Formats: sequence, C-alpha cells, structure tokens
Amino acid sequence: MQEIYPKLTKADAWVIASPVYWFTMSAQTKIFMDRCYALTAYADNPFAGKRIAIAMSYGDADPIRSGCVNALRTFQDAYGYTRSKIVGMVYGSAMKAGEIANNKALMREAQELGKRLVSR
Repeated sequence: MQEIYPKLTKADAWVIASPVYWFTMSAQTKIFMDRCYALTAYADNPFAGKRIAIAMSYGDADPIRSGCVNALRTFQDAYGYTRSKIVGMVYGSAMKAGEIANNKALMREAQELGKRLVSR
C-alpha cells in the first residue's frame, strides 16, 4: 500500500470493481478499503472531493438477494464518511465467465458511468 497511497491521493478519480462473494464485496476489495482508512489521518483529507465509480457483478438475478446491495451500501457509507463523491454505480448479474460483456444495456450503462466519472 505504501506504493499505492501516493497514486491514490494524486488521482482525480477511482474506479472500484468487485464481484459479490458471500453477500458482499470480495475480501480483497474490503482489505483495500480498510487500508485506505489510513489516509483519513492526514489533515488535508485526500479523499475529499475524490470522484469514485463503482462496478459490481453477482451470480443471482436479484441485487438484493445476491448481497450486492450490502456492498453498495458499504461503498456509500465509507465514501460518504470520507467526503468523496460516488458519481455512479453499475452492477449486473452473470453466472458464467464473460456473460456480463454480452449484456449490451449494462455495457452502455458502464460506458455512461465512465463519461460521468471524467466530466466535471
């Protein structure tokens, strides 16, 4: 993380993507978020105003039943606390590798989210 912290603070925006495992974000994503908490110790709060886009995939037709909603809420709470701005979230269901890429509507939604992320 020592190598990543300067890059995170310098970046104008972040894209955070995670599959849903066991009703929430992956352990690796949660560890990343936990380790970023150290940045809040700085007086100038490098999170303030940071633009963030969230992408999630899950293996159920329902974002509530799959647990995706739990992960999305965690992102909202954490980045609200740090005074970051979540510019949007995109999420969808897939049961097989590569299946998300075939969801044209979802891919358009992701492209629009990318545009919102870089526009001010």
